[in-house]
Amino acid sequence: MVRSALVPVVGVVTAAAVVLGAVVAFTGSDDDRQRATVVRVVDGDTLVVDYDDAQHRVRLLNVDTPETVAPGQPVQCLGPEATAFLETRLPVGAPVVLRFDEDRLDRYDRELAGVFDADDVLVNAEIARAGLGVAVVHEPNRRFYAQVRDAQEQAEAHQVGRFSPTLACTPAG
Repeated sequence: MVRSALVPVVGVVTAAAVVLGAVVAFTGSDDDRQRATVVRVVDGDTLVVDYDDAQHRVRLLNVDTPETVAPGQPVQCLGPEATAFLETRLPVGAPVVLRFDEDRLDRYDRELAGVFDADDVLVNAEIARAGLGVAVVHEPNRRFYAQVRDAQEQAEAHQVGRFSPTLACTPAG
């Protein structure tokens, strides 16, 4: 009798664990969050942060901005503006939270992350919302793509940044 009474309880506990696991997988866990401090901005989609007593170069996931520091490439249209935007949004000393996806490093050994400011706002999307970056997927990292794409669509609708009909230069890509 004890055994038959435990079967429904085990089933409920198993179902609850599956649901809880799905919620943790969807919202992210503390394991994928890293508190850090901004050391400097490199360009519109790259910054250097400090955590664990070391500096880490971070590439913002799912957004691409015009180049300003790529070796052998000229400064691209809106590149300086994207860099200035990120510098204003994340000044030296600002606290940030990094959230990671499937691949944690890119081919240049930069950490790939969603970067959240002190107000828990995804800065990656804010760059796209300003029309200074575009949504991009570097498989398998898609975690922030939908948010960045939605922000880009808002920039297009409001004709800001790269989507402005009066922009004097031609953005790459």
